[in-house]
Amino acid sequence: MSKRAFPVLTAFLLLAACTETAAPPMLASDQHGAHLNHNSAAHAAQGDIAGWLNGEDVSLRYTKLYYCAEPPSSAAPLTDCEVGADAEVPPRGGNIPKIYAIVAAGIAVDPTTLSCAAGTPCLNHPAMIDLSRINGPVNAGPAPHSHILESRQAGWHQTVNIRVFNLALWNEIVAAKSIEKVRELQADPANAGKISGDTDTNIFFFLEVQR
Repeated sequence: MSKRAFPVLTAFLLLAACTETAAPPMLASDQHGAHLNHNSAAHAAQGDIAGWLNGEDVSLRYTKLYYCAEPPSSAAPLTDCEVGADAEVPPRGGNIPKIYAIVAAGIAVDPTTLSCAAGTPCLNHPAMIDLSRINGPVNAGPAPHSHILESRQAGWHQTVNIRVFNLALWNEIVAAKSIEKVRELQADPANAGKISGDTDTNIFFFLEVQR
């Protein structure tokens, strides 16, 4: 049976620490059977997490728990979250906008440039993710990452994981705060091995841009 959404993210995802304005996120030990209706916010904490949109700092308001469902198969117990395979059971029909989890992969970055710090799940993020499809652990804990959006559309967003292995490239993304800069860096042959391409996930977040 799929565990679609449970309270309470190396990579990624696919991460300045999260700023919460309400109750703290629930931990993995609280997850069993706590919230089966992913369209309800009854058991979810609500709060803000930093993000970037079109060169600007924005605040992302999270109001529901994350959503992950099998298939694709996931080796992460309790969460069913997977990096390296596209979602087959989305939380709703139709087109779903993307949220890009830009992961500081094996590099020490200025913590103020992070949306979510390493080691502790951000608000309404999963505590464990299966990274085996990208040669990572089958049950990985939270990784340091930041968030980039392409639009102000509210509601469910599918996570795309992008890993940055080079500090100089990370700092270029921080300065630009846009997906266009990420695309420029990904397309440059000189950056091979310094930044990954887009990696599919089955991880969804429910959010809106506050500013």
